Amino acid sequence: MVSRPLQFIRGHKRWLIVVMLAGFGIVNYLDRQALSVLAPTLRKELGISTEQYSYIVSTFLTAYAIGYAITGRMLDRIGVKLGLALALAFWSLVGMGHAAAIGWVSLATARFLLGLGQAANSPGGMKALAEWIPPRERGLCSAIFSNSNSLGSVLAPPIVAGLALWLGWRWAFLIVGAAGFLLLALWWWFYDSPEQHRGLTEAERNHILRHRGAAPAAKPDQPASYWTILSDRTCLGLCLTRFFTDPFAYFIAFWLIDYFQTVRHFSLQTVAMLGWVPYLASPLFGGPLGGALGDLMVRRGIEPRVARMRMMFAAACLTPVALLAVHTDMTWLAVAMCFVMVAANGCWSVNKLTLATELVPRSQVASLVSLGGIAGSLGGIVSTLAAGKLIATVGYVPVFTGVGFLHLTAFTILYLMQRRPAPAT
Repeated sequence: MVSRPLQFIRGHKRWLIVVMLAGFGIVNYLDRQALSVLAPTLRKELGISTEQYSYIVSTFLTAYAIGYAITGRMLDRIGVKLGLALALAFWSLVGMGHAAAIGWVSLATARFLLGLGQAANSPGGMKALAEWIPPRERGLCSAIFSNSNSLGSVLAPPIVAGLALWLGWRWAFLIVGAAGFLLLALWWWFYDSPEQHRGLTEAERNHILRHRGAAPAAKPDQPASYWTILSDRTCLGLCLTRFFTDPFAYFIAFWLIDYFQTVRHFSLQTVAMLGWVPYLASPLFGGPLGGALGDLMVRRGIEPRVARMRMMFAAACLTPVALLAVHTDMTWLAVAMCFVMVAANGCWSVNKLTLATELVPRSQVASLVSLGGIAGSLGGIVSTLAAGKLIATVGYVPVFTGVGFLHLTAFTILYLMQRRPAPAT
């Protein structure tokens, strides 16, 4: 007799796809956050200045923008299975290659290559979700996928710092990078499209194919040029929001631990014990709650676009707590406020990405997510270079102040881009 849990798994293979995609996010950010955790150590051992560190990060973001321009169209043409497999193998090798760094130039070269490979993760994951997940479930599934990045950020401080303390920083890069090949084997063995997957029951296959649509019916379900996608005002507005708000995520990823170490005087051991706490906010609260509430609105009859926008506005109203985080003298309160603003950004991010899957046909999702990624990377380059100079000269206060209002600015732009012109009289 088959147990109920096993029966549920057999009838819900799409959730295993979501879990596997979450594995991509975890591995992606373990490789990415290794540099952030080890930055003070590398600056000391390799003689890297604060501004040179900002150049290294900007090099990654430059490659990330280039990679988005390439991988979006590539994924829409060759498919998710092969595209993500190639990307994962490439960035895992490059992640291991960080161990050979001898100065900031070699480290920047490694980060450039890492950015090229990792750019495929977000558009590939969202394209897979658009293929596998019906709209009424997509917000929560997008939360699981997009916030797996944050889970990688949670795991990075104890894992990377622990490996560095035990074996040295070069071994930390090697071991973390090698983890991607375990996921690669699982991905290639298990993943396929719903139409071709041999492990699906006919009931689940019919459920997916019947309900996954929610793309604009008037648009052809075929690849479109980037210019065609950007001709839609809402798609353009979504890309502009990423230009303004992706810098928030990059600031959290690349500078928050450095802030705790240089301003709050956390040691590497303290980072291993506490540095992960703010990153837990997104996968534990912000992302799942934001995605689930958006799905609930959709199930109650609210238009998906409106539901996602409402959740994005709620998140934008919380991020100004960054000002309290940087101005308080109490370290525990600063960590708590960072927790809140990371949770808010998690809610924002999952609804932003889910919105992208509902604006265009499935065959164009990777391209739209890539266009947003290009805009976000460009914003990240500008903000990272500016942050490096500001932090080196006047400290973290103006940087925290600026990032606290990015989401409200971006939401205003997105709202205005969706407004319809008044009818002619």
